[in-house]
Amino acid sequence: MDTFKFPIRFRNREIEKIVDNTDDYYAHLLALSMQVIPGELPLNPDFGIEDPTFDDSLTRDLAFTAGAFIPEIIIDSAEIALNEGGQVKVNIAFSRRNQ
Repeated sequence: MDTFKFPIRFRNREIEKIVDNTDDYYAHLLALSMQVIPGELPLNPDFGIEDPTFDDSLTRDLAFTAGAFIPEIIIDSAEIALNEGGQVKVNIAFSRRNQ
């Protein structure tokens, strides 16, 4: 099922969507899973990861944990990068399981 892009954006007066079963779709799910703290979603209180702020090694480990919520993909690598503004970015490479 296609999903809304978050943050919500509009194009041609319609909410932008991400097409189901695409790399963009799974990248979006990974990003969301790393922004949700366990217990925030009442329908699935186990979904999400603890905030890894200020701990680079924990962030990398949590990227692999986030991948466990999306069985259609395999996390190949997760690397930490610091941008020019000093923000920590997590770069995650994944591959799709046999389709």
